[in-house]
Formats: sequence, structure tokens, C-alpha cells
Amino acid sequence: MIEYDVVVIGAGPGGYVAAIRAAQRGAKTAVVERGPLGGVCLNIGCIPTKTLIHTAGLFHKLQHAEEFGLVIKDLKLDMKRLLARKDKVVGINTGGIQGLFKANGIALYQGEAALPAPGIVRVGKEELRAAKIIIATGGRPAQLPGFEFDGKVVIGSTDALRMDRVPKSVAIIGAGAIGAEFASIWNAFGAKVTLIEMMPTVLPRADEEPAKVLERVFKKNGMDVRTGTTVAKIDRLKSGAKLHLEGKHPGVVEAEIVLVAIGVRCNSELVADNPALGIKLGKRGGIIVNDRLETDAPGVYAVGDVIDRTWLAHGASAEGIVAATNCTGGSRRINYRVLPACNFTEPELASVGLTESQAKEQGYEVKTGRFMFAANGRAHSIGSTDGMVKIIGDAATDEILGVHILGPEAGEMIAAAALAMGMEATVEEIVNTIHTHPTLSEALLEAAEDYYGMGIHSKPVARKK
Repeated sequence: MIEYDVVVIGAGPGGYVAAIRAAQRGAKTAVVERGPLGGVCLNIGCIPTKTLIHTAGLFHKLQHAEEFGLVIKDLKLDMKRLLARKDKVVGINTGGIQGLFKANGIALYQGEAALPAPGIVRVGKEELRAAKIIIATGGRPAQLPGFEFDGKVVIGSTDALRMDRVPKSVAIIGAGAIGAEFASIWNAFGAKVTLIEMMPTVLPRADEEPAKVLERVFKKNGMDVRTGTTVAKIDRLKSGAKLHLEGKHPGVVEAEIVLVAIGVRCNSELVADNPALGIKLGKRGGIIVNDRLETDAPGVYAVGDVIDRTWLAHGASAEGIVAATNCTGGSRRINYRVLPACNFTEPELASVGLTESQAKEQGYEVKTGRFMFAANGRAHSIGSTDGMVKIIGDAATDEILGVHILGPEAGEMIAAAALAMGMEATVEEIVNTIHTHPTLSEALLEAAEDYYGMGIHSKPVARKK
């Protein structure tokens, strides 16, 4: 039996970050991983999809190259080369993790982990004794009963990332982050896209106002968007599938490919299969942890998708750092209130804090400011004017409660809003911060000024006193 201070199960963005931080804090650390390093995010999630999304954005823009003074003849998409680039990018990232493990003296065990008792991790014939254990086993795509993946007609996101051709038509069930992003990719590549969502808006977890604007952009770009709609039945055909829809937009849709993107489920079988551990699971199968990310079993922590909280790679990494710090003698907690998120659709929709409806439900007297990118000079210069910035504040104190950005580079800009909220800034402090011109970030300043009814480039509107 080999003894370690910390053993991490899983090497995704939660696990590998936790391992490195534990090692940096002087702990003898090991990682057990059954698959490739980097988990879902680096291999079949964040990194490969963003590689495809970047190419989709370029392709869409180059189709309108003459508007930018460029003449391009015979523009074509080479999916095989794109997949090769995707695999290269993934390889660089996963190879980087392996190098970091070596540099930090972290032992790596490849194989399926078992947790027979707190303090013991078994992998193959090896048995590791650990003073502390961090479970970071992640999640996997959820399947819809009756719509199980067959890898040909009904597929999941992993299958979608391997496709070396663009389908002529695709129906996407679920307009959350995964479904909406693939809708943007395939739409840009020329496929006929039908996006089906049972909730009233696309990206149901987002603030309703920018989500509705995004839906209008999707429709403008040629997508058939059917919110408030469910799939009652599927007929699998030789040439694809026929979907029978019910709800707000009923009817029959035929598609060559059906992508099921209804969310992710927790990989918590390691715990569920051994109730003697005494680790509790929530209703959706997530491991229950306290604010220090400790489970009910002494010395056992859990982070990332398996705890069913953020479903974000950077959320998992932040949790990994907190767990690693706490299990090596520190004391940290996560401020989930200022955890940003971004949907890399076209355009991007990023957010931090509360939506307007959430703020009202929590009893705040809400005040808002907004600004459309159509009035931003930089947005016009780069040819990306769809979208808006929305700031939600507490009318009593003007403290920022939430910021929502739909537009170009939204994922880059949201970090500034998260920093402001983390420092408990007021909307006035954004107003008093001089922003560089011409930039997209000026839209945040303009939204803050609009909050006070003083936007320089906003149209004057009648406001309630």
C-alpha cells in the first residue's frame, strides 16, 4: 500500500487543478483517472467545441467578406482539417496537464477508481492510502428515454464533435448551453437547424431579456426556434428521423440528425454503489457537500459536476482550489454569487449574479440599466452589433446584483463585472470608471449610465420616479 497526503479521483478541470494546488501546498499527491487527462472539458467539451465555434464564426464572417473590403473566392469548409485542428488543440492542452503533473511531483494512476472506505482508494491491483481524498469524477450527457443515442441518427455532444461532415438538417432537443452552441455551429456551416426547448426561452437559466434577444438573432440567422415545445414521439427513418412536436409550436419536423442536449448527469456511482461510505447524494445524484466542500465522510471532499452545483469548468477549478486548500490545512469557501458563466453562442451570452426575476424573488427592489451594441462604435467596426448589456441593481443601495452581456466577446468582458461584484461595487462606481474608447466594454459603462437615466448614447426614455 502506497501512502499519500491527498488522492484526487478524476483529472478534469476540478481534479487536476485540485491536485496541483495540493502539491503546491506541500502535500504528497496522486491522481487516479480512467480516461484521458482533462476530463470532459478538455477532450469532449469546452476546448473542442470552442475550437469549432471559432471556425464557425470566421466562416460566417468571411461569407460577408466584401462588407469588410475583402474579396474571397471559393470559400469552402474542410471538416476533416477542422477536426484535425480540434484534435491538435485538445492534444496540446492535455499534454500540458501531464507536464504540470511531472513538474509538481504528482503521481498518476490510470484506471478505474474504487473507494472501499474513507482513506482508501483502489485502482487495479494498487491500493492507495490517503489522509484526504477529493472526488472529482465529473458528469456525462443525460439521455432522454425513448431517444437513446445510436451514434448515427440520434446523437449526443460527443458524437457531434466527431462528425466529419455537416448534416443537411439537424433537430436539436434542448436549447441550453450545449444545444444552443451546436445550433450556432451548424447554422454557420449551412445546416438547416431546428432548435427545440420545453422552457419559454432559449438558454433557460439566463436572464429572460437577453435570452429573448438571442432567440430573435437565431431566427434572423435562419434557425427554426421552437420554445415552449416538447417532442412527443420520434420515428427513426433510413434517412434520419421524424419528430412529432407538442406545445407552443406543434408540428412534425424531419431531420437527418437529432442531437439530444438536455443536460448532464453526475458520475456519482463511486459513492452510490457503496452506501457504507456514509456519503449522501442529492435528488439529482450529486454528492452533497458543505461550504468547505467536505462530504459526510471524514477526510473526503468532492468538487465539480459530481456535486451538481455550477456545471461549469471554471466553477469546478475554483472548487478544486478550495478543496485542496482546505484539505491541506487552509480554510476557504467559494462565493458562488459572483461566479460568472458564458454560453459561447453567436453572439455570446455571459452573466454573473442574479437575473432580474431572481432578484425580485429574493425581495430586492430592482433597478436596471441596459445598452444595445447597435449603438457601440467598436461593435460596428468589427461588424458584430447584435446584443445588449443589462445591469441589475438594488434600488435602495445601487449595489450591483447581476450583469448580463449578450454580444461579441461577452465571455471576456464578464470578468470585469464579476470583479466589481466581488468588491461589492455600486453601479455608480462603474459610471465613474473611465473606459477605453473605442471598445466593446464601453457598453458596460453605457448600461451603468442608463441605470441612472443619463446614458450619453442611449435614446431618452420615460422613467418611473
